Amino acid sequence: MDRKIYFHTGMAIILTALLAALFAPVIAPYAPDAFSGLPFMEPSADHLLGTNDMGQDIFSRLLYGTRATLVIGFLGALIAVMTGTAIGMVAGYYGGKTDEVISRLVDIVMTIPTFPLLLVLSILIMPGIYMISFLMGAIGGTHSARVIRAQVLSLSETSHILGSRALGLSDTYIMLRHIIPNVLPLITVKFVFSAQGFMLMGVGLGFLGIGDAAVIDWGQMINRAYASGAFALGLWWWIIPPGLAVTVLSVGLAMIGFGLEDRLNPRLRQRNPEVSA
Repeated sequence: MDRKIYFHTGMAIILTALLAALFAPVIAPYAPDAFSGLPFMEPSADHLLGTNDMGQDIFSRLLYGTRATLVIGFLGALIAVMTGTAIGMVAGYYGGKTDEVISRLVDIVMTIPTFPLLLVLSILIMPGIYMISFLMGAIGGTHSARVIRAQVLSLSETSHILGSRALGLSDTYIMLRHIIPNVLPLITVKFVFSAQGFMLMGVGLGFLGIGDAAVIDWGQMINRAYASGAFALGLWWWIIPPGLAVTVLSVGLAMIGFGLEDRLNPRLRQRNPEVSA
């Protein structure tokens, strides 16, 4: 299948999720915390996905839960690529001892499992949704740093960078004017895949009951269903929708990343020259 089809399909999924999150107050038939019916009601015209153990409309909660999932995924990814780009550019551009020290520190941080560390920090700090996103980005930024560092290291030895240095141009100017535009495609791919990973981590934290209790998210919905016996009672309308939503959104991001990778990743582009045609 043409990678453009993957990209456009993934973008359609993500845009649909963004619109659902943005217009949730308009689309949702009830407030997410409103007791709009009897507990455990089956899907009907009044409640498209039935109600939970508190009589709350599951469809409304699903729409509002899109917000938290997207915020965690995209904000965490933004922080990760910003952190990783800054670290990778400094290490790759200056090289030498600076590169060696930074690379060793990055290697040490990368040996620490991200999710268990995030789990411990979340238990100790009990952070809100934005702090969770920040922690994810700060911890996960090292993965982007290594890729960016390798690309910047290669760019630093090219003739136009060496010529810019010989002309006495400042390091800041060279980085902003000549290096960042060349690594931006790689940053874009890392952002998409990081958003996918952080989104799943956020849902995982919610499922474990460690996320922000004041914010509705899909992981929290699955946790509530499990704790209330929805699995044993066969209440599929409470279990399947949030799980399916997570899966579809994750696949959408993966399709975008897959569609962009050949065109934006310089190493793959060299391997597949027909992509740039």
